Amino acid sequence: MKTAVATALLAAVASYAAPTKRAVTDTDILQYALTLEHLENAFYHGFLDQFDDAAFTNAGFPDWVRGRVKNIAEHEAQHVALLSGALGSAATQPCTYSFPTVTDPKSFMALATVIENVGVSAYLGAASSIMESAYVTVAGSILTTEARHQAWLNSAVEKAAAWSGPEDTPLDFDEVYSIASAFITSCPSTNPTLPVKAFPALTIGTDGTITTTASTAGTYVQLIQGLETNVFPVVNGKVQGLPTTQGIAYAVLTTQANSTLVGDDNILAGPMIFNAPFNSKQSNPAPSF
Repeated sequence: MKTAVATALLAAVASYAAPTKRAVTDTDILQYALTLEHLENAFYHGFLDQFDDAAFTNAGFPDWVRGRVKNIAEHEAQHVALLSGALGSAATQPCTYSFPTVTDPKSFMALATVIENVGVSAYLGAASSIMESAYVTVAGSILTTEARHQAWLNSAVEKAAAWSGPEDTPLDFDEVYSIASAFITSCPSTNPTLPVKAFPALTIGTDGTITTTASTAGTYVQLIQGLETNVFPVVNGKVQGLPTTQGIAYAVLTTQANSTLVGDDNILAGPMIFNAPFNSKQSNPAPSF
């Protein structure tokens, strides 16, 4: 007999599988994954060589950090090679990217932790749409490695959010692409067209003020962390009662008033990423929400 906890967990997992309504093929998913791996590969190989071992040490990082990040960069290059090999001549090619300003090892590591976490959410969110069992194994192998990257990076960053809670957060294709597209300037015209779209950007100020090109009338902000969702009303352009998150969480602007996971038909803007310190020194850390 199922326990109440098990029943609740199964219901939560089912709700995460529901939002993707249009048909997405395994090839689409591989191209989507390769698009993200190209971005990660470009980030690491575009910035890491700017900072040598001494720069990382002078920035206050332990002496093992740059070597570990170099290892991560090699992993991302191998992920590109693996997915490109699977797709053959039809494989999507690297785009032109514009990353936020990276001026030193600290700003590099801060951006790396966010990019890796989005990678984890992307693979986790896509898992339920993969049809071929062999691809599930390949994607799962990359997913667990990306999660280790995230943990490695955060273990080196003081007061970083190494995790958000007992479960990671799956995001659907459009939510992930909305985040990734902020770093993409242009792509080769020969690249295959992905069945994804980018939502307008979303920013929520410390006072709850929402900034977006989407209309906020009659809307809500859904906060997503792990397998948990919470909804908060927007009144006169400000979200009401939004709590301080702990760890990494995502927020989207939606027309949906209940906490069922949002989907493409009711997301108006976002996701916005919250990356708040997780105080692992507390004996009983505060809940995420």
